[in-house]
Amino acid sequence: MEDDLDRMDALARDSALPRSRIRFLAEADGSVVDRVARGVVFVMAFWSGPSRRAFRHLTEVLAALDPEGRLEFVVVDADGCPALHDRAEFIGRMSGAGETAWVRDGHILCDSGHGYNPECFGPNTSKLLAACHGSGNP
Repeated sequence: MEDDLDRMDALARDSALPRSRIRFLAEADGSVVDRVARGVVFVMAFWSGPSRRAFRHLTEVLAALDPEGRLEFVVVDADGCPALHDRAEFIGRMSGAGETAWVRDGHILCDSGHGYNPECFGPNTSKLLAACHGSGNP
């Protein structure tokens, strides 16, 4: 438990979002994506510099594009969710570099691809926000 708090503290310290907007899962199975209605799932590898940079950049994008917090922001520990690596959309794509999925109603609309690709964070977040707004959801 203490280790989980340490990791959450590290996330809060590196985030442009308030701590209350981050849902951190130290352990999760592959169904974590299925439970997201509208949001972003970020796979954090605490041991990886690119993952930490991607996290910081993504939180800046979310703070700018979704200041009201309409989107869920779920962070899963890469070391605590090996089953996520086996999910069809992620097979062979996880490298501990901040892989991210934009999710609506449990389905991945888009992802960041393999490796460190922060240039997609803005466009993919905008796409998800537009899809949610277009559905009549607030």
